[in-house]
Amino acid sequence: MQKADFLIVGGGIAGSILALELVRNQKTVVLICDSSLPSSSLAAGGLINPVTGKYLAKTWLVEELFSELNSYYSELESQLKASFYHPIGLFRPFTSEEHKKSSLSQIEKHELHEYIQVKEDFDSQCFNVSLGGMFSSQAGWVNVPEMLDKLHAHLKQHITWKDEAFEHDELTVSDESVTYNNIEAEKVVFCEGFYAKDNPLFSWLPFNSVKGETLLGTVQDYDVASVINQGKWVIPLGNGQLRLGATYSWHELDFNPSEKAKNDLLGVADKILLKRFEVTGQQAGVRPATKDRRPFLGKHPKHSSVYVFNGLGTKGVSLAPYFAKQLVRNILYDEVINREANIERFYTLYS
Repeated sequence: MQKADFLIVGGGIAGSILALELVRNQKTVVLICDSSLPSSSLAAGGLINPVTGKYLAKTWLVEELFSELNSYYSELESQLKASFYHPIGLFRPFTSEEHKKSSLSQIEKHELHEYIQVKEDFDSQCFNVSLGGMFSSQAGWVNVPEMLDKLHAHLKQHITWKDEAFEHDELTVSDESVTYNNIEAEKVVFCEGFYAKDNPLFSWLPFNSVKGETLLGTVQDYDVASVINQGKWVIPLGNGQLRLGATYSWHELDFNPSEKAKNDLLGVADKILLKRFEVTGQQAGVRPATKDRRPFLGKHPKHSSVYVFNGLGTKGVSLAPYFAKQLVRNILYDEVINREANIERFYTLYS
């Protein structure tokens, strides 16, 4: 019987960063991840943005998250000897005088000067920026597949990594530990993303999964170094490649690229770009979103050795470092989990 402090199920953004934090706390970990399953993490845009939405709302927990995000990913890059973090900022062009007036009013109303700078002199031959726009210097993106590739390689040197399907009915749970095949662990943490729907221990949680699709492509002589957000976003990936996204669909929850999403995104490209967007690829994923748009962290209502870390939705790269640390501190030192993220808020749904 192999003994470990923690068994983690899932190797996406949540499971991988959680495993890293446990290793940093000198805990032994077995991680089970089925690489044959499609993953929303591998199709993620990886955006980091302190101000979101049409009406310029501060991202939830913006002060707590953004006080550490830059240093976290910069230090992780250094540790892994990799390049996946791109703090290139995000620019929102003003589309009309009315839009400009409304946006300036929202900046004042929501006290966004720390996060948004108005730029009148932004220059581009690819977008209509004649009225200027809003620039968020703290925004950027993480190349999630690149990060996970390097992080997985690192973790495999420090934990036991099993590339296989997890069979829930093979798990035996007691108050002191869990056993799974030849593994005995003090705690199990499920980080299954969309696949939590098949987990009998946590399928009662109110997920609201949503499919998202993006297009990969090129624009001749593309001249913008930052992310552009104009209804949809355009991320410069380097080497002349761009990513355009993203769509939202609460139906047909699968990982198959659709012609409808492609046409919808191309319609947006035609509207916001002054040059032709040439498609080179398309990706689809199912985000593990939740009904109240808050993550799922914490202990199972019945089993004290069973935990969940899920529901990061569209903000996985922003939320995962902060809440992985919080969950680890909760389990190891009994520190409090943010009440808006703690699954205790839904214990009444469990039966």
